[in-house]
Amino acid sequence: MPPDIIESDIDQERLAAVIGSEATVTYLQGDTRLFAGAGVEVFPTDNLLNRYALSLGASQDVPIANNGRVRLRLGARFDHVSGDEGRVYDRVRADGQLILRHGAGHTSLARFRYGYRDQSEARFSGFDQSEWLSELRHTYRPPGSQSAINLAAIIADVDAEDDRYSYRGLGFRVIGSAPLGDDFLGYARASYFGRDYEDRFSNLYPIARRDDVWRVSAGVEHPLTRSLNGLIELGYIDHQSNIPTRDFSGLTGRVGVRWRLEP
Repeated sequence: MPPDIIESDIDQERLAAVIGSEATVTYLQGDTRLFAGAGVEVFPTDNLLNRYALSLGASQDVPIANNGRVRLRLGARFDHVSGDEGRVYDRVRADGQLILRHGAGHTSLARFRYGYRDQSEARFSGFDQSEWLSELRHTYRPPGSQSAINLAAIIADVDAEDDRYSYRGLGFRVIGSAPLGDDFLGYARASYFGRDYEDRFSNLYPIARRDDVWRVSAGVEHPLTRSLNGLIELGYIDHQSNIPTRDFSGLTGRVGVRWRLEP
């Protein structure tokens, strides 16, 4: 946890059971997209990790080529995350993507994102940070098929108020999906992300931290009704670190339902 390979948060450096739910409402008008969302994550073993999120965002597609094969997508997003003891952080992000559709079933994307995270000082300080991300992604979907494969390479640079939370990172991700019979969709995901931190971790471990995080998972999704899908997923995470308290590995699992409501 979590599925995003570049997130780095105090409460994401362990394995724990979580019960979560999220909902998003999206409004589409031509090339304009507006959305609002809310989410809840409850940790039965430690309520200090409980999270309640609200988000607002928008994106605009700008056609560049007349045939619609090249587009510029500009977006912005605001997230407010709180816990049982109050605000955890607010974050704003601005995003630019250049999307190229070329050949039969091929789509390439170059992405650049900037974000700023304002962390609550209630539990610890120094985590306010500027976040820079660059990504190259390619997706291939055979014409007329539900199968797809997605490849991505990511570079991240996080500049935190306290240098022990600042890092540079490099990662990759591979996602594949394919129908399994008439009513099942199978998918698999593998990712790696390495982080090199700038300053010593603590007085107990007076060295700069280095993480190598490997994740693999596979799952199946099955329609229960016209708008409701059930899913089950199993995975494994190997979080290698030169800091003993941040070095762990283990199995992960996810069971849930996905509800899509369209007017």
